[in-house]
Amino acid sequence: MNVVLRFLGIQLAARLATRLPGALARLVTAALLVVVNLLPVWAVATERAGMGDVFLVYWIENVVVWLCGIIRVATAAGTDTNVKVSGNTGGMGLSGFFALHYGIFTLVHGVFALVMAVLVGLQGGLGQVLLLSALIAASHLFSLGVNWFGRNERSVVGQGTAMFAPYPRMLVLHVGIILGFMFLGGPDAVDHGAQVQAVALLCGMKTVVDLLFHVLQHARRQTMVRVHVNGASVE
Repeated sequence: MNVVLRFLGIQLAARLATRLPGALARLVTAALLVVVNLLPVWAVATERAGMGDVFLVYWIENVVVWLCGIIRVATAAGTDTNVKVSGNTGGMGLSGFFALHYGIFTLVHGVFALVMAVLVGLQGGLGQVLLLSALIAASHLFSLGVNWFGRNERSVVGQGTAMFAPYPRMLVLHVGIILGFMFLGGPDAVDHGAQVQAVALLCGMKTVVDLLFHVLQHARRQTMVRVHVNGASVE
């Protein structure tokens, strides 16, 4: 696991977080989240990408969320109080079960996203898709290193909580994005202005939801970390 964290740059981000005040660390990760979430709008507005490209970018982001989720479940060191995990994981452990279960969801979403991208068409090409995806992936990995490891959130989050955390956020976002593209644009949406408006609306929606989850989740976890350090408990 340490090799993976070092390779992805997570350990470096964690070390950086230990030198930043908690409020500043949250502000930096929140600002980075907003910037990278709005990159697809800039790319479409400048005709570097189209709606089809954004479909693939959001699917690759889901793959990154899957990878980060595996790391979180595998390294969570807290105790679950409100989340109960039942059933047989087949001897894989929760991290393996999450990898399989969320991986299936991601695979199905990927097939659907690929079909829609083909129907709409790629404007910027694979290189532009990979560039946008790499920037969004860097944001997720940086936040993982800063908050989960650097600010020690993993010490107060149990494996069950870590495993269930990505589902509501990503389901709401991706179903909303896909339905939004279908209703606002669809396969016949070739007008550049219409694509910019659709992407701006949907990226704006995604940014608001992402930021809301980010602020509330990390604020609560940091409160739990402080209480944990002081030897108390949080309901």
